[in-house]
Amino acid sequence: MHGLNFDPFVGQQVLARGYRGVYKIVSVRSPNLTAVPEGWKPNDMGAEGGRTVDLRGVASDSFVQSVPWAWLDYVDETGPVWHAIEWLKENPVVPFPDYVLDYQVEARDDHQGNPSFYVRFFVEPDDQPSAEKIKELNRFLDSVSTLLLSLGLDRWPYVQVSEKQSLLNVAS
Repeated sequence: MHGLNFDPFVGQQVLARGYRGVYKIVSVRSPNLTAVPEGWKPNDMGAEGGRTVDLRGVASDSFVQSVPWAWLDYVDETGPVWHAIEWLKENPVVPFPDYVLDYQVEARDDHQGNPSFYVRFFVEPDDQPSAEKIKELNRFLDSVSTLLLSLGLDRWPYVQVSEKQSLLNVAS
């Protein structure tokens, strides 16, 4: 899993030490930054050698600049799962099937009340999938499960697949 990281990313919701309320990350700065966010100054390294984020309030329009990564607590505990799957797209142990259109991640308890992650991959509908396509999909799902188990998360991963449903455009 070389290269897998859990750096904050734009759009994540967080709590920040010393600030009230929930914030959304609007920009991320790190020493190896390749794209400089708008308004960033070269000497704006902040704490932790430049590992900072800018935040905008979710319930308010407040804006906070240069918050150190170490001050962040993530509101959505599914972040590590998202990071791992996105990493898997770029570093496939088993190729990421091109017919996987999307995925969703949810944290909830399973039927026995144990904390779990539910990962659902949406695939293109196929009336008669070939045996090879089914094997390929099962290998992919197993690789996702193995990766998630190797992270030592405090929730059990359930990896599922569903057909992507298209929306009907019904004229009235």
